[in-house]
Formats: sequence, C-alpha cells, structure tokens
Amino acid sequence: MAIPKDEFDRLKERDSDHAVYEQGTNAHTILQFLATHSEQAFPPKEIAAETGIPPGSVRGTLSRLAETGLLEHADKYWSINEAELATRRAALVSQQAIDTDQYGGYDREAEVDNAELPPERESREE
Repeated sequence: MAIPKDEFDRLKERDSDHAVYEQGTNAHTILQFLATHSEQAFPPKEIAAETGIPPGSVRGTLSRLAETGLLEHADKYWSINEAELATRRAALVSQQAIDTDQYGGYDREAEVDNAELPPERESREE
C-alpha cells in the first residue's frame, strides 16, 4: 500500500536521525570504530577489514554519514567529526532525559495529539 510523499519524507527524516545510533547497523559499527580511533583516518578498505562490513556497504555508509556531518574525508581517508558527534550525543542524551520518568514521563507525541489550539482572538481596535 502506498503512502503520501510527505509521510515518506517524515519517516526518512526520523530514520536518518535515529539509525546511526542503533547498535547493529553498519552506520553505528563504522561510527564506533572511527570514534574509538579518533586520532587516525582510514581508507574504506581498512574500515571494511576492521569492522567486517563488506567494502561496497562501507563506501555507501561513509558517504551517507559524511552528508550528515558525522564524518570528514580527505582524498581516500575518512575520520570521525568529533565536534558533530559530541553535539549529537548531547542532544540525544538530553532528549532521553526529557522522555524519562525524571520529568514525569513526558510523551511528546501524546502531548501533540492532545494539544488544543488557542481560541481565536478578536483583533484589537485601536
């Protein structure tokens, strides 16, 4: 069953935001490897050998991660962008903290579903 393009775009955006942090994905494995070796830059072939990910998948994943700003590359070498990774980690930790019981179990999606629009106001006559 087909879905509207705007729904597809929302799904794609959501998936791209969270997929890199999900353990077991190629993106997570590559990020973890490069973050562990942040003082070095590696060619795709070596990243493939070290992570066990097929070379063709490594190249595609590297390109996608570079588009998000999480990786940098020069010539054939790739490295983690530590500043961007730190920013994203901080945002993720903050979001997780907001969604925990520490803040009353705030559920953003339920809040949006239950939100009421303010009543229309009449314009002021001056």
